[in-house]
Amino acid sequence: MHDMMNKRQFIEMTVKERRSVVFKVNNQDEFFRGVSRELNEGYLFVETEEGINVKFKMDDIIEIYAIKSSSPKQSAIQSHSLMKGSKDDLENLVLQFESLNDDLKKQITSSLSKVLGKQVIISKMDITSYNLSEIELIANTINGYILTIKTLDIRSELLESYNNMDLPQKTCFGKGLDHKRE
Repeated sequence: MHDMMNKRQFIEMTVKERRSVVFKVNNQDEFFRGVSRELNEGYLFVETEEGINVKFKMDDIIEIYAIKSSSPKQSAIQSHSLMKGSKDDLENLVLQFESLNDDLKKQITSSLSKVLGKQVIISKMDITSYNLSEIELIANTINGYILTIKTLDIRSELLESYNNMDLPQKTCFGKGLDHKRE
């Protein structure tokens, strides 16, 4: 994983390695795709699939992803937006994990180990050894467990407060039982 790259360094890496990129530009709804060819005077020159060279002002690029294919069936995606502040993000991820009880930690690492096909250890030392897609999977799994736990806590609080409410024991629709019409 490329640690602590800013956007310019990330774009320079895509040019140097002639990487396929997908990116979004300010005020445009769609993503653009091509191969990074050159970075010159604040502009990124990209060759599209049609062989057309297009330039984009680097400051206008708001999201950029580099695609690396190791085989026709497998590709990896790197993102500058996911890497900025990565040390803090990774530390927060580990802190979130450490705040869980031991049973949940075992469930998460066991599940992730099965999915990733290798022993998963979530610690400050080990988290940097995972690639970006593995880190995303780990983060999503931890956040999913936390969301599930918080939802259960909220449901039990609501149920408890509902049970403690002074509600009528009998409800009727239509005319009231105690009211006589005159």
